[in-house]
Amino acid sequence: MPQQLRVGVIGSGAFSQSMILPNFKKLEGVEIAVVCNRTPDTNEKVSRQFGIAETTSDWREVVSRDDLDAVFVGTPPYAHHEIVLAALDAGKHVLCQTRFAENSQQAREMYERAKTSGLTTMLCRPDSFVKGDRFVRHLLTTGYVGRLHQVLAYRILPNFVDSKAPLQRRQNIKHFGPINPMHIGFYWDVLGPWFGEAQRVLAQAYTFTTERDEYPGGPRIKVELPDTVTAIAEMKNGAIVTNTQLWAARFGTSRIEIYGEDGTLVYHQRGDVIEGARAGDEELKPLPIPPDMEERWHVEEDFLRAVRGESTDPRPSFLDGLRNMEYLEAVYASTKEGRWVDLP
Repeated sequence: MPQQLRVGVIGSGAFSQSMILPNFKKLEGVEIAVVCNRTPDTNEKVSRQFGIAETTSDWREVVSRDDLDAVFVGTPPYAHHEIVLAALDAGKHVLCQTRFAENSQQAREMYERAKTSGLTTMLCRPDSFVKGDRFVRHLLTTGYVGRLHQVLAYRILPNFVDSKAPLQRRQNIKHFGPINPMHIGFYWDVLGPWFGEAQRVLAQAYTFTTERDEYPGGPRIKVELPDTVTAIAEMKNGAIVTNTQLWAARFGTSRIEIYGEDGTLVYHQRGDVIEGARAGDEELKPLPIPPDMEERWHVEEDFLRAVRGESTDPRPSFLDGLRNMEYLEAVYASTKEGRWVDLP
């Protein structure tokens, strides 16, 4: 692999502009050769802001280029399957958005194709709970909470609270598919690595505002994705992990609460504030993240090192993405059927 990695970026929305593009531009030995977006105005803006010489509105032009080593796929989830498979078939290393596919069948095809390709594949980790990730893992493995009993994870936002507002991006089933509402899979990207695999789930979903304008001034349509989902997972280690997404509430706080036999941890997403208490303490108190345990976002560096053969297990992997999709499908089936659903 040449020292200079030439990358094509497919999908240059807000996440690509705020994270992927600026971080790739900071790395030595990486050149963003072309950016692809369906919207000419976005292509022009990104090209000018990040000094990218070439743009296109057709992702097929990107994956078919012989002068590219890798692609980043940052489109909405509905397009990931087709683009990723085409990129692998064209011999490109692939870094993909964490919401891997529309369903587990697509995810399994992508995982199997990647496994036999001999190419480097990797997903982007969530950009929340990054700073304290290593510290929380340390506290859990060294027994701060003792035997794990229950985890309560809350993602509470006002995005859908206004019943008069038009349909928002995360409510668009055409882009995200039926099984991936809000950030339920995004949070599972955090919860799964911390607490292990789920055996079965029971979930409930509800839509408070059932009709909205499709876009400002547009036709009235049915809202097909929920405003709130609560998924209860029985884990293989005996713990219970509840993942609540409520995007129709004002003044809520997003956090993860961890309760064990010997102690409690609470990780507040805003400000990366961690609190804890153990048996004998009177109340929760701040647990500052030690400087040597502060984690940072280094997805692009990890991908580059893996492509160059300097690391052999880039994470999150396509297998992690497949397991996430299996969780999402189980949650979706449970909301529709009103029963516990076993995971594979």
